[in-house]
Amino acid sequence: MFGHLTYKQPVTKIGADRDFNRFVRGIDEKCFGRRYRERGKHITFARGVEYQIRGVLHNHVLLGLTGDLSPFDIIRLWERIGSLVEIDGVLQPRTGFARVYEYDPNLGGSHYVSKYAVKGGTVEVGCSK
Repeated sequence: MFGHLTYKQPVTKIGADRDFNRFVRGIDEKCFGRRYRERGKHITFARGVEYQIRGVLHNHVLLGLTGDLSPFDIIRLWERIGSLVEIDGVLQPRTGFARVYEYDPNLGGSHYVSKYAVKGGTVEVGCSK
């Protein structure tokens, strides 16, 4: 799957990394159960990070080995996983909306993430730990 993961308000790179790691662990648990580490199973990902025009970090992710999860499952997880912050007097996750699409193998993974490195963002490839 490929997706865009946003924030409601500015977030530090450290905070964004923390939220993304929590997000990946959440997907792992949904796909493989709470003991996914003991089983040696995990998803894989490529992640491009850049700043939106409004100055807020956002992620472009390519997710592999997500099993039967639907794009909607991934969206719901992202929108609930962020650290709680006060926005307009209400505590809510700092993660914003997500758009997630099925991966098109005809395009290849480089199609999805290479442009973010060229635009000055960073691209990280890995799997959960």
